[in-house]
Amino acid sequence: MKHRIYICLLLIVILNACHNKAYKPEGLTKLSDTELIERAKEKRFPDMQSVVYKNEQGEIISLDSLMKIPNPEEWTTDSYVDNNGDVKEAIVRRATAEDKELQKRIQEAFNYLPPIEIIDIDCAQKQKILQAVYESDQGTRTNGTMDPEIDRKNLTTVISLIENCGMPTLNEVNKTQMTAIWLTIQHGDHENRKKYFPLLEQSAKNGDLRSTEIAMMKDRILMGDGKPQVYGTQITQKDGQWVLYELSAPESVNKRRTEIGFGPIEDYLKRWNIEFNVKQVQ
Repeated sequence: MKHRIYICLLLIVILNACHNKAYKPEGLTKLSDTELIERAKEKRFPDMQSVVYKNEQGEIISLDSLMKIPNPEEWTTDSYVDNNGDVKEAIVRRATAEDKELQKRIQEAFNYLPPIEIIDIDCAQKQKILQAVYESDQGTRTNGTMDPEIDRKNLTTVISLIENCGMPTLNEVNKTQMTAIWLTIQHGDHENRKKYFPLLEQSAKNGDLRSTEIAMMKDRILMGDGKPQVYGTQITQKDGQWVLYELSAPESVNKRRTEIGFGPIEDYLKRWNIEFNVKQVQ
């Protein structure tokens, strides 16, 4: 009798061990760290709708449930591809310290862009060039979409114009065309935003750009550097909800906003249904 009980208990242990064994997709190959980084550089990511997401036991997780996972930075996925290199399954699991370091490297690879190659610019046509840039930038965003290729092309044009012709002024172009310069650099990459910020800041001091535009760019640069913003112009997403990005001295933000030409932050954030209840100092 004791022997039969022992055998039963042993079977239970074995079955539990098999059940708890981490699931691995059959016929698929896991992407290595190097492959993930290379794909990030190439901006090569799978269509989330076409990937089957599973937990470590092989149970399917719906995309809707995945998007609602709290603290997404605490999770990671192992991607498995078929013979064509297409991601077919992704295993969702808790992120280790090594995973979090890899996520940073992947983000850096994704953000990497080759240096802008300066092209020839006819400085006598700067009004026409900047008007076309403005219409191109706003045309995509008016339709509720963004095209990285158009943004990159516009950035190449604007930087080449600045490098070849100098920074324009309102004596040479109109306000819309000056705004095209700010929009293009604001919508460009982080490194070029930081590089040309002093030049745009000087233009604002000269009256060629609005102070509010420079404030928005300053906040965006600070956010890109992982530092608190100053004027409360930048929002981000957390757990699928829009939230105000970290703000320095929130109790005096409206004082700073007024000085630069903005309205109250409470009104600004209403468009994203974000409440701001920090009592303001006078």
